[in-house]
Amino acid sequence: MMKKVIIAVDAGGTKTKVSAIDENANVVYEEIGDSGSPAVIHEKAIINIFNLVRSVFHHVKDEYKVVYVQMGISGLGVIPNQDELQHSLTNELGVEVSFASDIIIGLFSIIEDKYTEGVLVLSGTGSAVCATNGKDIRYGGGWGHLLTETGSAHYAVKMLVCQAIKYFERHNRINPLALKFMKTINITSLEGFKSFIYSNTKKHIASHSHFICEEAEKGDKEAIRILEKCGRDLASEVKLVHRLLKLSDKAVLGFRGGFISNSQIVQQTLLTTLAKKGIQLELVTGSTDPIYGAYYLAKRKNKI
Repeated sequence: MMKKVIIAVDAGGTKTKVSAIDENANVVYEEIGDSGSPAVIHEKAIINIFNLVRSVFHHVKDEYKVVYVQMGISGLGVIPNQDELQHSLTNELGVEVSFASDIIIGLFSIIEDKYTEGVLVLSGTGSAVCATNGKDIRYGGGWGHLLTETGSAHYAVKMLVCQAIKYFERHNRINPLALKFMKTINITSLEGFKSFIYSNTKKHIASHSHFICEEAEKGDKEAIRILEKCGRDLASEVKLVHRLLKLSDKAVLGFRGGFISNSQIVQQTLLTTLAKKGIQLELVTGSTDPIYGAYYLAKRKNKI
């Protein structure tokens, strides 16, 4: 008898991972491709995702029985015809396909099948907070960089640029951190920031957040303040979902996304801000790869 697998998808702003995962949570095959976020690359995102899913499906179908396809897609909300797309791929593969936001699978990668209550802080190219009390799921943020997004890599870089402009307007000179950054992105005047922001993708802009993190590690006060602001903003979203869901002291907290995972300043500021408000959450790692969230979500649906 063929072993059962699900096809799990983690489609983010930077890359898309598609894995075949068996009943014992073992990844038996996987492929990685370009961005799968419709909020970042629009219609091309679904093309990227579906092509990867097809490739993984056809690679494993002769050895394993694919029983379900669980997707987690960043920017899912901008897709107007989700049901149509799900049905299309379901009919093509002969296997049920389900869409969810990438933050949902991120949340389940934290709580797995161990916890009832949990909060996920997702902060990479973009940011959002997601939490469950075991019955309901609530979100904080997740509206994208053109609306309310804060606490993300993209937001941090945009903050650096905006503060550079404001500083120049007030003092008629460029601050030291901005000067360093200008050299990094090869511009010679503040006017160059217009092209940098308006002509580049969210992914490209966000990729420069490493500059802020590196300067903060060197002790640059402005860089530290930018990261601390990101931590406080993310804490505000956690406080919101914590209150709305009436979470107990058994709730756990986890981080996903390269920006927060690589910045101790963002993490510590978030935790300190919550503690000052009397919110104590157990920090857990869960499955370190968010792709497992798709597996645990499918498992809770009794699909595998």
